[in-house]
Amino acid sequence: MKWPSPALRAHKPLLALCPALCMALLTTALATGCALPHKQPPAEAQAAPPPTSPGADAMYDLLVAEIAGQRGDYAVAFDHYLQVARSTRDRRAAERAMQIAVFMRDKEKALTAARLWADVDPDSLDARQGLVVFLLRNGQPEEALPHLDTVLAAMRAAPAPKPAPSANDLSLDLGASAQGYMQIAALLGAEQDKQAALSLMQRFVARHESDAEAHFAYANLALSAGDLATAQAATDAALQRKPRWPSALVLRARILQAQGNTGAAITALGAAVKQSPKDLPLRLAYARMLVDSNRMKEARAQFRVMAQQAKDNVEVLLALGLVSMQIKQQDDAERYLNQVLKLGKRGTEAHYYLGQIAEIKKRPRAAIEHYKKVTEGDAWLDAQLRIARLTAKESGLAAGRAYLHAIQIQNPQQQVQIIMAEGDLLREQKRYTEALELYNAALTEQPNDSSLLYARAMLAEKMDRLDLLEQDLRAVIEREPENATALNALGYTLADRTTRSQEALGYIERALQLRPQEPSIIDSMGWVLYRLGRHQEALRYLKAALDLADDPEIAAHLGEVMWVTGDQKGALKIWEQGLKVNAENEVLLNTMKRFSR
Repeated sequence: MKWPSPALRAHKPLLALCPALCMALLTTALATGCALPHKQPPAEAQAAPPPTSPGADAMYDLLVAEIAGQRGDYAVAFDHYLQVARSTRDRRAAERAMQIAVFMRDKEKALTAARLWADVDPDSLDARQGLVVFLLRNGQPEEALPHLDTVLAAMRAAPAPKPAPSANDLSLDLGASAQGYMQIAALLGAEQDKQAALSLMQRFVARHESDAEAHFAYANLALSAGDLATAQAATDAALQRKPRWPSALVLRARILQAQGNTGAAITALGAAVKQSPKDLPLRLAYARMLVDSNRMKEARAQFRVMAQQAKDNVEVLLALGLVSMQIKQQDDAERYLNQVLKLGKRGTEAHYYLGQIAEIKKRPRAAIEHYKKVTEGDAWLDAQLRIARLTAKESGLAAGRAYLHAIQIQNPQQQVQIIMAEGDLLREQKRYTEALELYNAALTEQPNDSSLLYARAMLAEKMDRLDLLEQDLRAVIEREPENATALNALGYTLADRTTRSQEALGYIERALQLRPQEPSIIDSMGWVLYRLGRHQEALRYLKAALDLADDPEIAAHLGEVMWVTGDQKGALKIWEQGLKVNAENEVLLNTMKRFSR
């Protein structure tokens, strides 16, 4: 439950203080105002006349409440709405009183109004849930328990309607009983005092000890609160009562992953899939965890099984396309993404990735055509920037910059991205001075923008302005101590371009702690260890980095260390593999030139 917004002030103005309006006012005024974030009564109920004809005192209290609300005197408005609710037993007056108390952040008054609302409207789930929340906030969790039972019973009697079946729906089906418990967990999970919420949920689950769904909901609440030990114990309890329950098996794997034991999580889900090979949602969870662990070939195998079991499933085909791209099976990726287009759904995403494939295949015009069809969504701006870059390559720098300047931006952050894209175009043409002037002008307007500072730092490296690079990256790190990208960039540059390798090691270690699976950071660790003379450790990191990303720069580094340690034949093989990825990579070409003399 969130505090309502200042929209509570927007009461309807009184047209006149005459008796003829009073009866209508009591009906309409109680039907308006700010609502709690729960399901509202139907429109016909809101417009219905109050159950009791108001006397003169009730009409007076209502008028005073309305005027006080318009003037911002919420304490007076609360008292008089509460009095109206007590005298007329009208649920809307009680609800309005609670809303005003919530807006005032007065939990005691909110509890008083919530009690009254639940009393006059005992069938209202909103009233019961509001009462539970304010009993919890006022330190009375035991009294909340029977109300939670009432909420659960009502949810079980009238479960949320399920959407119409869809061929693309591969979500786990929790079942009606679990949905009820999960809604209660969601209600408690919104509370700021996570320990109090967990404690109340634990007591509630104890009243439903035999229900696997209760333990499952408790586990979800504990996981969201960061209490992994409690989450694991509750999930185990759910599986004891309902063995091989797919939803609980997936939750247990998520908890293992959160505990840093991703290998065990993947093994457990793999075993569950073998036991239930036709359970598509379970297999999907397994495939996604493989993707998260960068085990793309294994993930692709799982998605291919799903594609056979659920033919023409857009989500599976799209995932197959993306995973195939990751393992550089571009022809397969193109085929799957074109199938997505034929099905008429998720076309924006399909065109975006087909554009990337066309770029990889050196088909710039085809890429531009795909990107032009990305007209909305998160990928829209990136598609526009890619069109500008391709236009610059096809028609010249001026045409690319003109395209950038014509993009209709929607917010300041998009303007920053356009500036950075223009800077990249200038840098690629080695027009470093113009690029620097562009960044300097932008930073004059937004001196603390980390993206602009980072972009200028990368340009400074090209200009041999290591002083500027260090200044900008340190500024980013000072404001964002956990910015792994900036930490890695500073550490790598110090290792590669200076003799400050020991200092560089510290930055790279911090970056690696933040992103232990990032290939570029693992590569930096290998490179700084090489600079420190720790060759065998360097080889281990560089090989791991190349396993994660087939990158020519990583190949250059690994080959150099192999050459220096006596494995010239292996180094040449690694470099040849790097050339197949990008035969124009400057770092790789320069490395090979240095050792071929």
